[in-house]
Amino acid sequence: MRSRFAFGALALTASLAADLEGSQPDADPCSFSKAALQDSVAGLIVGADVLRPTEVGRDYAVHVRFNGTIGAVGPFDAIRDDYPDAAVLDCRGKAVLSPGFVNAHEHPAYSYAYPDPNLGPGYVHRDEWRFGLAGKPQLPSPTAYYYDPNGEEVRTAALVAMELRHLLGGATTIAGSGGVPGVVRNVGLHERLGDVALYDFEADVSTFPFSYRAFEDLAEECAGGPRHAFAPMDDDNLVFTAYVAHVGEGRAANCAAAREVGRFLDRAQRDERRYSMVHGVATTPAHYESMREHDVTLVWSPRSNLALYGETIDLEAALAQRVRIAIATDWSPSGSFNMREEVRCAVKVAAGAGIALADQALWRMATGNAAYALGLEGHIGAIRAGLQADLVLVKSTGADPYRTMLGARDEDMLATWIGGRIVLLSPSTTSPSIAAALSNAECASIIGATPRSCGVLDRFGWSSERFSALAAGTVALTDVRGQAPCEPSPHISPAA
Repeated sequence: MRSRFAFGALALTASLAADLEGSQPDADPCSFSKAALQDSVAGLIVGADVLRPTEVGRDYAVHVRFNGTIGAVGPFDAIRDDYPDAAVLDCRGKAVLSPGFVNAHEHPAYSYAYPDPNLGPGYVHRDEWRFGLAGKPQLPSPTAYYYDPNGEEVRTAALVAMELRHLLGGATTIAGSGGVPGVVRNVGLHERLGDVALYDFEADVSTFPFSYRAFEDLAEECAGGPRHAFAPMDDDNLVFTAYVAHVGEGRAANCAAAREVGRFLDRAQRDERRYSMVHGVATTPAHYESMREHDVTLVWSPRSNLALYGETIDLEAALAQRVRIAIATDWSPSGSFNMREEVRCAVKVAAGAGIALADQALWRMATGNAAYALGLEGHIGAIRAGLQADLVLVKSTGADPYRTMLGARDEDMLATWIGGRIVLLSPSTTSPSIAAALSNAECASIIGATPRSCGVLDRFGWSSERFSALAAGTVALTDVRGQAPCEPSPHISPAA
């Protein structure tokens, strides 16, 4: 991904200057002024309602440096005075600017597939659906697709479509093993030579920290027998990364899931690294107290929890204990197809529990809290000087700006930057001559999406039609009708 960011705001400013010049002012939500310097070293100023952790910066601006980082954030006129030679994209009063969503938990290698027909909420522990235990139907995982530059095009296209789907849903970072270089930021461990090009940042996204068959391993202990001794974990040399592990994935009343939670929190008391618990359905108020005390973030995927187990975390208790919560999609076979859909599910779950989650709080779950869960709050997840310019610009609806960002539709997306380079650009912000204006014609329409994708299809040598054909059968880019339901369900066994 580093090669994609090498041009930074230099290429961004030049392309926007060509694209926006000559557009119709009454149709465009933004106006554009060229940089005073031909080499564009002065960067780009974006004016909009800027979302910050504690407030909305009305009539604000963000300066994007030529190296792809944020140079300054503040009132528009002050930023304009400080950087008089910069290009200016002025969308004040008509657009909202946010850090890109950080999806703190995904399975990119598998998340191209639709849910299995047997998906149902009758499981009590993840091992039941993984292995078909207790007479319940197994839900086979899709074939894992890992990027190989010399591999099958259809697999590469499935991975590109997966990442574009998340990008169109507002995410600029995905944490999880797998993915493909050149679309969004990926977070995982550098374990193979190719991982250095794939993962922009590192985190230990270990799937199961104790055992791949914890339900069976803990059966004797849960029946009143001695405490089970899991094999020692071999991650003591990874303290430079956050530990983001599946724990307590099952119903709250399930002994195996609850024992996993206890063991993980015992481990977190070492306090030698950042700890984050993925799913954590089998958590209690006592667990939440320990999580707050030891700074353990809860990575919440309500849709997947409900689709498999018919329940999710005790949200009211977690909020009462002031547990830091991040929100994430899990994967397409049982979770949300993008981050905005996961937020919608979270709102529905909260409302069903009599909780009104504030838009600002939900936004923090999808941005700063998620970056913190990965140990990356010093790089991404906020609009702050020195951080990466991973930015999403959407049309203003006149509603609360946090709500506008969380609820934006495909057609509301104006532009997305990663590392200061534009990767999505809506036709509504550009002149009709966009293709001719770009020197390498890197912005191209994508079948099934409104914004154009910049620098993605060219990277793989695909036309829009070719990409669409290769990705046929994978989860659609913007159509979410095939995703798992977000409904608490009776605790009954799924149909055989």
